[in-house]
Amino acid sequence: MRFRTTVAGLGIGAALLLGGVSAPAQAATHDGASSAFGPSCTKGKNLTNGWGQCTTAGKYKWRVNVDCTLGGWGSSSIVTGPTRTNAYCNWGNVEYVSIEHF
Repeated sequence: MRFRTTVAGLGIGAALLLGGVSAPAQAATHDGASSAFGPSCTKGKNLTNGWGQCTTAGKYKWRVNVDCTLGGWGSSSIVTGPTRTNAYCNWGNVEYVSIEHF
């Protein structure tokens, strides 16, 4: 097992040295955490709504989704670029907030 790991490590290192491998572009994280490859966004909630705010300049599209008590849910409209937007529960109170990027 150790031999395979060493050989695999050498193969990746050689490919990187020769420039044969490039890192794929990564989508922004959906949990609001900042990422070096996507917009910097935060999220939060109160009893009846969830909010998201992105601060990175650009023309990316995103929205806020909320999961609510009693099986309810909600989504904001799709917005572009750095702004803040809210999503409201159609039934119950906010339990979880996520940011979805397009």
